Amino acid sequence: MKQSKPLIAAVAATMALSFGLGTTGASASKLNDLQNEQQQMEQKKNELNQGIQEKASNIKVNSEKMDKLLAQIKDLHGKIETKQSEIAEIEQEIQETKAEIEALRASIKDLEQKIADRDALLRDRVRAMQVTGGSTGYIDVLLGASSFSDFIDRVSAVNTLREADRQIIAEQKADKATLEDQKQQVEDKLAAQEENKKKLEEAKAELDRQKAELDGLVTQLEEEQARLQKEQANLEAEYEEVHEVSQELTQKIVAEQERLAEIARKAEEERKRKEAEERRKAAAAAAAQQVENNRKGTSSSAGKTSSSSGKTSSPSSSVSQTSAPAPSVSGGNWTRPASGRLSSNYGYRNLSWASSNHAGVDIANSTGTPVVSAGNGVVSYTGQFGTYGNVIMVTHHMDGKTFTTLYAHLSSINTSKGQKVGKGQLIGKMGSTGRSSGPHLHFELHIGSYGNPVNPASYVPL
Repeated sequence: MKQSKPLIAAVAATMALSFGLGTTGASASKLNDLQNEQQQMEQKKNELNQGIQEKASNIKVNSEKMDKLLAQIKDLHGKIETKQSEIAEIEQEIQETKAEIEALRASIKDLEQKIADRDALLRDRVRAMQVTGGSTGYIDVLLGASSFSDFIDRVSAVNTLREADRQIIAEQKADKATLEDQKQQVEDKLAAQEENKKKLEEAKAELDRQKAELDGLVTQLEEEQARLQKEQANLEAEYEEVHEVSQELTQKIVAEQERLAEIARKAEEERKRKEAEERRKAAAAAAAQQVENNRKGTSSSAGKTSSSSGKTSSPSSSVSQTSAPAPSVSGGNWTRPASGRLSSNYGYRNLSWASSNHAGVDIANSTGTPVVSAGNGVVSYTGQFGTYGNVIMVTHHMDGKTFTTLYAHLSSINTSKGQKVGKGQLIGKMGSTGRSSGPHLHFELHIGSYGNPVNPASYVPL
């Protein structure tokens, strides 16, 4: 915002200097300076507005990126929470498995004790058999019977012992197998749970990494967004200041054009007064001649009067021919500014390369075709005018109203600022300067000063 202050000061100084001049030529130069300054302001406004639009577009793009990233972050939040729940569940399962292992340890300990006791018993049996020679011990037991009944009892006892030994061995094998199986099951289960937990923690770590990366991108975008918004605010503030200067210049231009219009009005009144004075003098001369003719009573005098009357009208015809060699001048306040084909009307038009809001009419013809002032007035501007190329503006005062006509895309300018011009007077040549598709005259008519265009066909015979 502050960087535009020197520009405003320079413009104010230029306006103060230009308004200190007082001559007619200086007035035209003053208006031209003001219009040039306004052009610069408008160009600056366009550049600032383009910058503002670019910043707004970038802000919108950043906002869309942020929305997408935030949506991804939201999705990641959901996935992270899911993984966290799964980890909590597997941790609960691990705790339950550990509790299950603790519970099994007691039964395993009892089982291990039973196995140890059986091992001791079996070792005692083995040692006894080694001492007695194995199965011989059982025979001695049988042969030591005191009676048949005692023999039967001893046979039964031996069988019972042998069956007990076989059962102890079978139970020992089964208990050892059960012990190994239980140990393996709980160890496998715990290992699987630990592996599952590890995978879940790795998946959660990856999701956390992705979220951290997205959080970083969002932070960068937020910083970029803040920077763009600040730059946009600065451009808008500068645009507002330039706009204020442009408005001041517009008011000065309008005031200067109104002043020139007043000059044109007075010039028109003076022209009409002189015409009336000439007509009065001509009428008085004609009346005096008629009196003289009547006094002499000769027909030759009447012939001279007729000749004198013809000479009176010739200067006007001569002036018309000198003022407007082409095109032919119409009656009334206005005349056609150039000969040629009306190639584009006032108002909306569907063209990709030109403004759709056409503020004037186009008359097409070859380069160098004469362009004349559409009415009596004062030239208020000559020179370059943006995409219009070479331009002439003429301020008119007619029937108590002020008008401004504009002639654009000229190949040459044949008048100067501050010059009084008559209707039909040559002021320039048709061309194709500025943004143009070919040689033509772009003609505008404004009510009051420049900036209020109307359809020229409503006033000018086209």
